Amino acid sequence: MKRSLTKTLGIIMKALLLLYSLFLLTGILFSQSSYIEYHKEVRLIETHILDSSYAKAVIGYKNLFSKYDFVFAEDCFRAAQTATFIEDTANSFLFIERAVKQGVTLERILADSILIELRTLNNWSIFENKYESLRSHYISGIDWELRQKINDLYDLDQKFRDKHELHPWNFLWRPIIWMKWKKTTTEIVENELIPLIKEYGFPNEKLIGLDEEKFHYKQKYDHLNSNYAFIILVHYFSIPRTTDLNELLLNCIKTGAISPRQYASIIDFQAAHGKAKYYQGLHYNEWHKSNNESEFDLINKNRLRIGLESLDIQLRKYNRGLESCKQRKIGNYKHIRFWTFCG
Repeated sequence: MKRSLTKTLGIIMKALLLLYSLFLLTGILFSQSSYIEYHKEVRLIETHILDSSYAKAVIGYKNLFSKYDFVFAEDCFRAAQTATFIEDTANSFLFIERAVKQGVTLERILADSILIELRTLNNWSIFENKYESLRSHYISGIDWELRQKINDLYDLDQKFRDKHELHPWNFLWRPIIWMKWKKTTTEIVENELIPLIKEYGFPNEKLIGLDEEKFHYKQKYDHLNSNYAFIILVHYFSIPRTTDLNELLLNCIKTGAISPRQYASIIDFQAAHGKAKYYQGLHYNEWHKSNNESEFDLINKNRLRIGLESLDIQLRKYNRGLESCKQRKIGNYKHIRFWTFCG
């Protein structure tokens, strides 16, 4: 009887362990897919802005941000712009506080033609009093040792990039500089960056914060994203390379470590420079583009699958940016930004 009871308990324990393992696996799978869903929701909200349905966009942002501990700073910034544009003061400050917790600096807020209006409101003094604690929350979540490492790698890559730019003195030497630059970039990516990605995830906004003016001499203002590691990879894939890194980068979209726009741009470089030898897939038409209309349906499906907008919506943003440039020339600077040209 005792032996039978022990056996039964053993079976129950194994079943519980199996259920627990399945629970963990489900949680992992959910977290891996959650940021693709995040980006899909963001794209939907952006269509509301394109349609001038600003109140609907504000509701969308509010619901979205309530579901995620980490959200992208650019989305917070655009949410604050949208709320301010329709004089929704309560949500303007809600979004701007969230933006600061994601790394947006006070200087960057005050440099914006829409958000600077918040400074005239009564709630501004309350926000200013909170700013340092919000900023401290952001600072405490950044891996500063890794941040400095990426800054140094980016600086090394940029030094060779600058030397390779066409100057009267380097016309004859550019091929040699190019070879040295590619050799250096290869060493940076294969010896430093890939091991870091495998250990920590992609060293981007979620892990090392936003790119700030003080991080590099070529940066003229605080940014709303993190591009240093991304730019290194763009340079790395400007010649034919194997696609071994692609699956790893795709998984980084799922965890929020890299944006789908950055991922798609890297693949576009592979499609443009390495398709004949290594990469056999399609463009995403995010940076380099395919003009083959027979590919557009599948490109659209691929874009939507990773959380990018359709090519039609991409074109609407493009045209909206051009129109914003015309508006700026006549003194209208107040545009909710998609960072496509002037708007």
